[in-house]
Amino acid sequence: MAKRIRWVSLVFASCLLSLGASGAPAGRPAILTLPQATCVAWDRTVALKLQGTSESGGLSGSFEMEADPRTGRYVATRDYGIASKAEGFDGKLEWTRGWSGTSHHLDSAPAQAISTTEAWLRRRGWCEPMTDAPEITALPDETNSGVVDAVWRVTPRGGIAAILRFDRASGLLRQAELRHQFNRVLLDYAEWHDIGNGALVPMRQKIEEPEDESVESIELTSAKPQAQMGEANQFARPRLPRDHAILGNARSASVAYEDDGIGRIYVPLIIENKGPFIFEIDTGGHFILTPETASELHLSPLGNLSNSGAGPGVVHSGLVHLAEIRIGSAVIRNQVANVFPLSKSGNDRGKRPRRAGIIGPELFERFVVQLDRHSKTLTLTPFEAFTGTPQGVSIPINFTEDPPEASGTFDGVGGNFMLDSGDAGPAIVYGYWAQEHGLAARLAGGIAWSGSGVGGEFPNTLSRGEFTLGPLTFAHEVVSYEGIGDRGDNSTRMLAGTIGESSLYRFNMTYNYNRELVWIDPMSKITPRAYNRSGLDLQKDSPQSFAVTKVMAESAATVAGIKPGDRILSINGRPASQLGRTDAMVTFAGPAGSDVEVLVVPKEGGKAQSKRLRLKEMIH
Repeated sequence: MAKRIRWVSLVFASCLLSLGASGAPAGRPAILTLPQATCVAWDRTVALKLQGTSESGGLSGSFEMEADPRTGRYVATRDYGIASKAEGFDGKLEWTRGWSGTSHHLDSAPAQAISTTEAWLRRRGWCEPMTDAPEITALPDETNSGVVDAVWRVTPRGGIAAILRFDRASGLLRQAELRHQFNRVLLDYAEWHDIGNGALVPMRQKIEEPEDESVESIELTSAKPQAQMGEANQFARPRLPRDHAILGNARSASVAYEDDGIGRIYVPLIIENKGPFIFEIDTGGHFILTPETASELHLSPLGNLSNSGAGPGVVHSGLVHLAEIRIGSAVIRNQVANVFPLSKSGNDRGKRPRRAGIIGPELFERFVVQLDRHSKTLTLTPFEAFTGTPQGVSIPINFTEDPPEASGTFDGVGGNFMLDSGDAGPAIVYGYWAQEHGLAARLAGGIAWSGSGVGGEFPNTLSRGEFTLGPLTFAHEVVSYEGIGDRGDNSTRMLAGTIGESSLYRFNMTYNYNRELVWIDPMSKITPRAYNRSGLDLQKDSPQSFAVTKVMAESAATVAGIKPGDRILSINGRPASQLGRTDAMVTFAGPAGSDVEVLVVPKEGGKAQSKRLRLKEMIH
């Protein structure tokens, strides 16, 4: 999964001039309050219109924002020429519109807590009556770039904590720090300007996501108070664009999909009337082209954007514009794709066409997406044309960022789980949530292994546990545990875990983002799959062989004498040149007690040797 970078619009936070305590009745402790110095001027600011420029990830463009200072409602748009995006808050929910042109609300409990704090900052909540006072804690002073900052932690009721840093000498707000789902966001303010009646606005702002190596610079050229608000719906989530259709006036479009037998779904795409190209379906990842695909289409990426995901690293990408893409008879026009390298092992599919990229919300935010596991078909139906009720159990979904989330449990403990069709590895339990609920020690004691995703490889442990989603139970499921990380998915404090295609493959699925429901059919009766019974992990780093990257202790591979660094030339007589990594993994998940013959060249060199793996269950 490649996550969305969420921007925080606090460009009209106030100037703070003093800090102190309010008067309190005798016998009660004083309530620590933020200053009221600019409240009168702010109270007379009915509306704001801000204009300027934005520079981010090697892209330069225009920036516009309209805001209601009394409620924190806003809408902000950036237009970089090749693509535009927008975000807003309608007074109840925040929403986001990405490069694809579609939008969704950010309506999970964590998302609403984030929005509560951001709205409190935008409307200068310290000017409000203290009957609903936030929690305010004074922190030690800090010195940054030679400036002494007074530091405060503020947690509005129902919101998340924000760290506010003010220049102690001038009282000007210099920085706000918030924690989002997968990263920290630092907002630096400079060049405060009086826009009338003493109301101050920072004309320059820098938005940093340090762990993701992402920086956006906003420079305002105009900041004007407005006499009155505009239309009542000006802050509402945008309507779905009319950029998609089913050709031939059909109700739906269906295409056959490929199931790799591990946890990935592939469909053919026609791009700019060329192809087909094979793309992976990923609820958590926006439209991605590999550099090879972009080159084949004669597209030159613009920009240098930051992307992170399951791995610990950051991947940089550029953007390309596409006039049209098609899946079967479903067509989407005017699309923007990220171009960055996906893993070679994931792209290589042996004798089958290589993976050309990933597509996700571009489909799910326009169509009801149905997966039939028996016929292996993917069906796309425009929201307005979808009628009836799918078979199965309906599970409500919501959003903190781009992937859908659903309530469930792990080993009887409730939490929010991401539903990520692009996650081909075992279901994941995240470190902060596991620690909070006393599960970390057990999970960390599993079998040492490794995983991979956007951002590279990472160490993990494998064990088993029980997940539920609504009335559905995933019993004795293989579980991946990564512990706590500084960046990437395992840095989240807001999710319990992820349930991916490697668990969901057994059910017919209907995703309806428009109604925020997923139907899961427990009667699908798909044969269960085993996890790797060889204890062997491989990478296809050359056309003719696999490199052994990991050998599980006391496994079939250990008994056979296979070591990391060895090279495998064939599996059950099939040359490695005809196999992708997933082909090998499917073979390694064969029946316990069965044999797999591998032709191995030792790391030290020498003659290739035939070795027999007697498969056995490793994770109990």
